[in-house]
Amino acid sequence: MTATDLVFGASAAVALGGALLAVGLRNIFHNILGFALAMLGVAGIFLALGSDFLAAVFVLVYVGAVAIAMVYAVMLSHPLDQPPRARSVGKIAAAAAVAAAGAGGLWVVLRRAPWIAVTATAEESLAARAGWRFLTDYVLVFELISVLLLVAMMGAVMVARRSRSGTGSW
Repeated sequence: MTATDLVFGASAAVALGGALLAVGLRNIFHNILGFALAMLGVAGIFLALGSDFLAAVFVLVYVGAVAIAMVYAVMLSHPLDQPPRARSVGKIAAAAAVAAAGAGGLWVVLRRAPWIAVTATAEESLAARAGWRFLTDYVLVFELISVLLLVAMMGAVMVARRSRSGTGSW
């Protein structure tokens, strides 16, 4: 048994354990932590298989973004011990219309886009080129987007705090 086999097995065990925690625990915050642990295990599996780029993407996207967004969603949601608020039919209809328009726009763009077959040599794969471009040409844009998302989340927390305390105008 090689070290790679041990890393693969340990990562698979961590992923399986995290997945069981994500679906088995009763506290939603603990479920999110189990999800993050499962994604770290999957990243370890990718590392053991020699796909460093996908492992880094899993850590950045799923653990660093999705899990944190889930934590914010739980923090900003209506408390479970209080009765649910009445929903506005107008807001639901407006949200459905915006979602349908966005999906329709994406459908039109995807149908009209010229799809070409991408072939890559062994030395320069598509993932390696994309990773290199993100870390060289687009690193400033990538970081500015992350700062913008952080500021938006902080603003959402402030709005939620103000609306829960009853001091705001909404």
